[in-house]
This record gives sequence, C-alpha cells and structure tokens, in this order.
Amino acid sequence: MRIPVLLLAFCTLWLTTESAHAVVIIAAEVPPFVIRSYQGAPSGMAIEVLEEAARRLDEPLTFELMPMARALIQTRHRPDVLLLPPVRSPQRESQFLWITPLLDEAFVLVSHRQHHPAPLTIEELPAQTIGVMRGSYGQSLIQSIAETRVEPVAAEANNANKLALGRIQGWAVAWNTARYTQQQAGLPLASLVRGETLQRTAIYLAAHPDFPPSEAARWRKAIQAMRRDGSLANIIKQYDYQAP
Repeated sequence: MRIPVLLLAFCTLWLTTESAHAVVIIAAEVPPFVIRSYQGAPSGMAIEVLEEAARRLDEPLTFELMPMARALIQTRHRPDVLLLPPVRSPQRESQFLWITPLLDEAFVLVSHRQHHPAPLTIEELPAQTIGVMRGSYGQSLIQSIAETRVEPVAAEANNANKLALGRIQGWAVAWNTARYTQQQAGLPLASLVRGETLQRTAIYLAAHPDFPPSEAARWRKAIQAMRRDGSLANIIKQYDYQAP
C-alpha cells in the first residue's frame, strides 16, 4: 500500500514543481491579440506568437486573463511576469521593460456608416461622444484631445454595440480590434467607417522593469527568429490582420 501512496506524493510534487516554473503571462483581453476562451487558455494573435516562442524555448506557460487596466497595474507590481499586449508610449516608457514588438497597429477614429458616413476627423471631436475601452491606449490618446466627451466601457464589444445604436458617434480603437470585435458582435463589417489615424504604433511583449534581463533576451531572440523565418507572419495572417 505504501508504493501507490509514494507514487501519488511524487506526482503531486512533480506537478507542483512544473507549475512553479511556468512562465506567467498577464494577458489583457484585447481581441484579436488576446481573445477570451470560455474553455481553456485564451487565444489570439499575440497568444499564439507567445506559445510558439515558448515551444522553441521549452518553457511552460500560465495565462492570467484580465481587463487591460488591471493588467497594467498587476504587471507594475509583479517583477516575474510577462505582459501582453500593451502599446509602447511615452507615458508608459519607464513603467515597463519593453522586450520586443510583435506587430504594427494603428489607433483610429471609427464611425458608423448609418450615423456618420464620412470619415471622422479629430477636428470634429468636440461635437461628438467617443467610446473607448477603459485602460486602453485609445483612451489615453483621446483624453489628450481637449473638449472631447469620452465614454469608457469595460470591453470593446460594448463600443461596437453602442456605435451601431448611435449611442456614441465615434470609437477610438486599434483598427484590427474594431474589425474583429464588430464581426464577433454579429454586426456588418461594412458598417464601420475608418476615420483619421490617431497614432501608428506597435503591440509589444513587455514586463516589469526588474524582469531578469537574461530571460528577456531569450524571449526577444525567439520572437525575432520567428519574424525572420516567417512563422510570426503566418500566425497573424490567420486573423485577417490588416497592417496600418
């Protein structure tokens, strides 16, 4: 009877050790870069890139999915985690270690063809109500524009629905996020009108400033190798990604 008990104890210890060594990824829910899955780990462009890099590095991963605002706060207080998919900005520069860019993106103004058929411009913003996701880079960009009425929400899907109903006149969002969210909400993609570009930027893999430099270098090299051999491009093509 002692052998099964010892085997069980050994297996428990092994699983605990494996879990302890897993790299923790703070994943902010920003589709199509990080997409919530109601069964299992999240999916999305950035998640798949990290999973392939982890496979090459022989590193197990543990994902913690949460809203962007909370993900930024969590990472600022946890020096041993990686963060997906923040945008690098002057305001955030000193708050994180920016390991490597994953893909390019454009934050734009989006309107609905039925309610505002012409591309929305920055000059029009004082007369409009603009939807943003709380904690998003779109919120940071739009709040810097004077006299703009901003309505933050917890998830981008709320903005897609509010835009369709005419409850907001514009949406400050990453263009690929707007496209993906619109389709997931069951709304016509053709209803979206891409307006003025607020900023072209990049989606990053980041970490706390005290994240071990040697580990950061390993992840950077793995993702750079994926960019060179075309595997990164193959991943993002699956999500109907549009370059800025």
